[in-house]
Amino acid sequence: MSTPKSTQVVAKLLERLAAIGTANGYHTDIAAIESERPQVDIRPNTALPVLHLRNAENAITSVVAGGARTEQRTLQIDAYLAAGEGARARQDALLDDLYRALYTGEKIKLDRLAVEITTGTAALDDADLGSRIVPIYLPVTLTYTSER
Repeated sequence: MSTPKSTQVVAKLLERLAAIGTANGYHTDIAAIESERPQVDIRPNTALPVLHLRNAENAITSVVAGGARTEQRTLQIDAYLAAGEGARARQDALLDDLYRALYTGEKIKLDRLAVEITTGTAALDDADLGSRIVPIYLPVTLTYTSER
């Protein structure tokens, strides 16, 4: 049984996010990426920043002759970083890193399948609110065609 295209596409997205690190020219070193749990349990000893990738929605937007269909998978990237000195600058740097990882200039390609990536508006909590964690919420939509 072959792996569904949606699973393959999300795996490639995770590879891009996993490349975020200062050794690869980014501003931020990501401590962990979580994609298997519905939410992240951030405890006082959790190393930050942490990225959490979760499914938001999936839609078939069109079906063409032969049964091929255009699908969209929307995911939510929740990024959590430590508050404190320089939090706003670190929040901006991490958001820049997320955009750079998503928009590399190279399309995700799987079996001659090109995947289009679009991002929605990022929601940023104010870094000066006094919480110990500063989150970034970024919706990401992957559009691709899959065969039946």
